[in-house]
Amino acid sequence: MEPTLLLCALIALTSGLHFGRRFAQAHRAGGAFLLPALAHGAVSSALILLATLLDPTPSRWLWAAVAAVSLSGMAIGALRPERAPAQPKTLTLTPSANAEVTAQAPAA
Repeated sequence: MEPTLLLCALIALTSGLHFGRRFAQAHRAGGAFLLPALAHGAVSSALILLATLLDPTPSRWLWAAVAAVSLSGMAIGALRPERAPAQPKTLTLTPSANAEVTAQAPAA
């Protein structure tokens, strides 16, 4: 595979993962989940057009690979479980009842 087409596929995968996560977040929050899908569609269509123009193979089917990677990235990004936010750990220092302090006189 050409490095340019591999780069198109990797960008499509990354875009799909990112916008799939945004789609899932908007869907859970009850927001407008159409915006991440449209943004990913715009990025993917540009990458598919670029893959179509740069395809050196005689069958000219590498655009389909970029499209499949794009759609699977969106699906994986939307279905991937979200990490729970880290809970801040607070450390409280309290005086201990068993603490012993001994004072020594300096040696003269």
